[in-house]
Amino acid sequence: MLSLRRDPHGSDRIHQIAAEIMFNGTENPRRIAFSSHNLSALAGLMLFSFGLGSVHAFSVFLPAMERDFGTSRMVASLTYSIALASLALGVLTGHRLYSKLAPATYAAATSLLAAAGCLLAGFGGSVTVVWIGYGLFFGGANGLGYGYALQLSAQAMPRRKGLAMGAINAAYALGAVVFPVPLAAALDEGGWTAALLVLSFAIIVFAAGGSILLARSRMFYARSAGRSASSGDVDRKVIVSFWLAYGCAVMAGLMVMGQATGIAWAADASERLIVASPAVVAASNMFGCILCGVMLDKAQDRVLLASLAILTSTALIAMAFLPQSVVTIAGLAAVGFAYGGVISVFPASISRNFGVSAGARIYGRAFTGWAAAGLLGPGLAGWLYDLHGNYRMALVVAAAIAVLSPAFLPRVGRT
Repeated sequence: MLSLRRDPHGSDRIHQIAAEIMFNGTENPRRIAFSSHNLSALAGLMLFSFGLGSVHAFSVFLPAMERDFGTSRMVASLTYSIALASLALGVLTGHRLYSKLAPATYAAATSLLAAAGCLLAGFGGSVTVVWIGYGLFFGGANGLGYGYALQLSAQAMPRRKGLAMGAINAAYALGAVVFPVPLAAALDEGGWTAALLVLSFAIIVFAAGGSILLARSRMFYARSAGRSASSGDVDRKVIVSFWLAYGCAVMAGLMVMGQATGIAWAADASERLIVASPAVVAASNMFGCILCGVMLDKAQDRVLLASLAILTSTALIAMAFLPQSVVTIAGLAAVGFAYGGVISVFPASISRNFGVSAGARIYGRAFTGWAAAGLLGPGLAGWLYDLHGNYRMALVVAAAIAVLSPAFLPRVGRT
């Protein structure tokens, strides 16, 4: 029998119950099956995320920025750092907007903002305008959309959160796999403006497809789902620990995504491998998202994250001291895989331990650790490259930071 229950903090459970009935025909999440409604919702969110994932193909733009704007590698790299910081701000604050709009409308609105930012960067004519358009607008829209897709997917499949969030992260990574090639072609044929026009159009097209599927799913964002814990009830030390652990874990992945083509070039890779290097990182990222997401539903979080930290550090040290093209491409793939695993494990673990609603707020705070790594990683790598003429020191520093991640993990629930 259904009843309107209130949790100890006064939040209605009606939204959770209604969401479960809409998708699964039951108020018991243990009976959940892969219905046409939640599969349609998940597919729509994946399509929407795919377009937004193009932000991580930024390293393709590095040579063009240096050439067209006459700037250094460090200054050009700051564009990606600003985008990552804006992305994190979107994830941090986005939970306040999630329930304000229908999913289809929300996806369309955030994608239009992302496309507008790319257009501004394409026609701006200066590094400052690129920072505003690509960095602030495109990056901010990414955070609003990415965080929303993660949390909504967890509501669609509350008993398979690892798989659902892994699928969203995989689609997001796939955007970075697919986009480098057409963007590189657009840069060669039409230059900076043409490439940003192509990117804007693609974001709108994939968002339109995702919005149609979301509308057909009849899904809505439930303000209260899962456990009733409030983020305000969680010890601040736990959030700080998540912040440190997450920041250290993603540092290497963010660095190599922002500098993939430069790292491959410094290792004397062929021109084809240099162009393909962002896709190698992103493809491995996608595989890591899916595999680790599936593993998380059955494995202990801490063991999985420690294994990913060891893999990351080993790959970075190998690239630093064996700067050959084969080793470098393999190392980029390993770091990309580990990064994909990390970004799937962390949100699913937090959601599983604290519930979807409170988890969205807690993850938003922890995600600022990702932003700090995003600001520090690519810019630090560019600065160390300018200073030493190679990436060895940057890779060693990133390896040292990666191994610290498991030590900061708080001991809560299954973590």
